[in-house]
Amino acid sequence: MWNLPGSCLLLLSVIRCATHALQTWPSSIDELEDIMFLNTGYRNRGFGALVTPCGFTSTEDTTRSNAAEWLRTAFHDMANIALAGGRNGGLDASLVYELGASNIGAGFETTLRNFVPYYSTRSSMADIIALGVYASVRSCGGPVIPIRTGRKDAIKQTGIIGGTPLPQNDIGTFVNQFHRMGFNQTEMIQLVACGHTIGVTHSNDFPEVVSNASASNAFQSLDSTRNTFDSAIAQDYLNGSTTDALSSQYAIANKQASDFVVFNSDNNATITPMADPTTFQNICQSLLQRMIEVVVDPSILTDPIEVYDVKPAALQLSLMDGGDQISFTGEIRVRTTSKPIDSVQIMYWDRIGIPGPNNTITTTLKGTAQGFEDQFSVGSAQHTAMTVSNIGSFMDSILSFHQNLLYHLSLSK
Repeated sequence: MWNLPGSCLLLLSVIRCATHALQTWPSSIDELEDIMFLNTGYRNRGFGALVTPCGFTSTEDTTRSNAAEWLRTAFHDMANIALAGGRNGGLDASLVYELGASNIGAGFETTLRNFVPYYSTRSSMADIIALGVYASVRSCGGPVIPIRTGRKDAIKQTGIIGGTPLPQNDIGTFVNQFHRMGFNQTEMIQLVACGHTIGVTHSNDFPEVVSNASASNAFQSLDSTRNTFDSAIAQDYLNGSTTDALSSQYAIANKQASDFVVFNSDNNATITPMADPTTFQNICQSLLQRMIEVVVDPSILTDPIEVYDVKPAALQLSLMDGGDQISFTGEIRVRTTSKPIDSVQIMYWDRIGIPGPNNTITTTLKGTAQGFEDQFSVGSAQHTAMTVSNIGSFMDSILSFHQNLLYHLSLSK
């Protein structure tokens, strides 16, 4: 047996046999789609597992949280966007070259190290940072943040040097900084609340925000539910029970109480409605998507990633010895979130639409996988009796308890 050379590889597309087309496979988003949706189980990528549960940390310091650090990494990477003299910066992974200065804390380096295994020619570091926002927010119980792809990675420091807001800034500086990022004063208040609903502040990083009188590694939770993405950051602030060091009397005395300065800048008019859980989630969903789409050229971004209902994997057509038969092997991943299945069958036709002999290939279950929203079953197929001249197209027959769903896999000519 020998494999077809690369120049003879067959392109397949996945189109649902219905009134409209779904995703096309293969696609530029395929690698990121796997990373986004396959948290655990068969062929899992394990990305979401790094922030599950919400308080999980990759370090020995249990006061730290990967989810909180991933969320703030995206903001810090985006925050250096520059408009004057030619737009540059934004979410472009330039944080790799900008650690230190206004990007204070070990969490940024830890996060980037978490992301390195997922970086490839099919998944830019900037897109992985954006995907980290989706995973961290979902793991902590927050809304689904749509993820568009196509971000380009920086190869050097970009944007405004030291452009990230710091606790000691006055309100005028904050307003100007967020305006440069594309957010008005109301949106600034909302985005700060969304970004500070999970995690803690450490005295080692901000000694004038958190007192280290009690311990060298003292910390304060940003709200009363530091491992839940919810409106407690607003509720606690408004009812006077806040644990947020950035609104504390200690930080106020040291002129480092940035959350208090920001929230109070319009006499609490914006933060007050954010105490409502539904309002909080809706606002954060919109603003966090906008945050990760602050890029040099927004037109390069794709449509949001959508999960495939049916997705092939590891497909291989191999020409058998003698040259008159082809072996077909591969796997078919089927989304089973709302439609449990009994089996997956693959059928093939010749180039004029006539079924091939014994044209049904039955798959065997290889395993199941799970994401934050979805469940999947994966079937494996192997067939070695196809005559070369008899293959024109394939079709998956997804046999469920409720219906047959047909997906067409057509070979390009």
